[in-house]
Amino acid sequence: MRSCAHVVIRVGLLPLLIGLLLAGTIQAQRSPFNGLEVLPADSTGHYRILIGGHFHGESTNRSGYPAATLLANLDTINSLGAHLFLSTGDLFMDPVKDLPRYQRSLFSKLKMPFFNAPGNHDGKAGSWVEVLNPGGGNVVGAKGPAELIVLDLEEHDGTLVDEQLQAIQRSGLVSALFIISHRPIWAEDDPQYSDLFKDNTRSTFGTNFKKDVYPLLEKIAQHARVYWISGSLGGQAPSSIFFQRHAPNITFIQCAIRDEPRDALLIADVYPDTVTWSALSLTGQQVKSPESYDAAWWRSKQGKGEGFNWRLLPYLVRTTVFHRSFWWGAALMLLLVVLVRRIVRR
Repeated sequence: MRSCAHVVIRVGLLPLLIGLLLAGTIQAQRSPFNGLEVLPADSTGHYRILIGGHFHGESTNRSGYPAATLLANLDTINSLGAHLFLSTGDLFMDPVKDLPRYQRSLFSKLKMPFFNAPGNHDGKAGSWVEVLNPGGGNVVGAKGPAELIVLDLEEHDGTLVDEQLQAIQRSGLVSALFIISHRPIWAEDDPQYSDLFKDNTRSTFGTNFKKDVYPLLEKIAQHARVYWISGSLGGQAPSSIFFQRHAPNITFIQCAIRDEPRDALLIADVYPDTVTWSALSLTGQQVKSPESYDAAWWRSKQGKGEGFNWRLLPYLVRTTVFHRSFWWGAALMLLLVVLVRRIVRR
């Protein structure tokens, strides 16, 4: 189910027109996963972006296929008419072994270009940064009402390097800037959020977000709305969506699924004069408007996980006893008991 939000921003057409006049080189921006080209907005100026992450589902998934909740909704996803599909990372469980299955079951079936901000499960991309200008279509230098920067923050443990910082700095006079990364580095050293994402991927020695990145965001926020969207959400998260207005024109967002009943995707509808947010449930559960899932809502859900379903007890016992890890543990425990008894008898 979808529920409409009411996040509205101004979007100017002038940057798009200037960009189209100044651009002299034609170069298509294509998805590295399905080869589809990033197209411009439609004739009304509308551009729809679909956003989600952690598409390998739960960490126990060893099938080599994407989450069942995602695959079960491919027809619905394609029917949304999205121009672009952005993944917030942890696309694969094993990027080498799983790629053929993903190609067959997901990439080849999507009707829109697909991009991924590499997560810790996706392998090294080498400080990769991709700048997408959907408003200008495949015209290099053309500026539309929005720009999207897709970052790899794994190579340098959450720290942005020069090329990535420069991409943000050069974002131009767009009215909306979307930054996509797996890690929510904006949350690590901020007491407003750090306790909400305890299970997410964190840097070992800190990042340069406060020193180098946030000042750039504040500068851009003087003329544009900035949305930083990440996807590192632990398995105990109460929702697939986190949506927090952090400062004037700066909003921090998370979106990731886990093959759970709560699974949902974000939809950003960019128009010539507005941007609206909504959510798509992948399981039929009712979802609120995205901005309802703010820090206060998340904090109210802490320690309030779902109760234990006793009907699952036989299944859980059976899957535990027949798993090889159980028997390896039992064998190790038996060995320890034998060694302790021998030591005590001496």
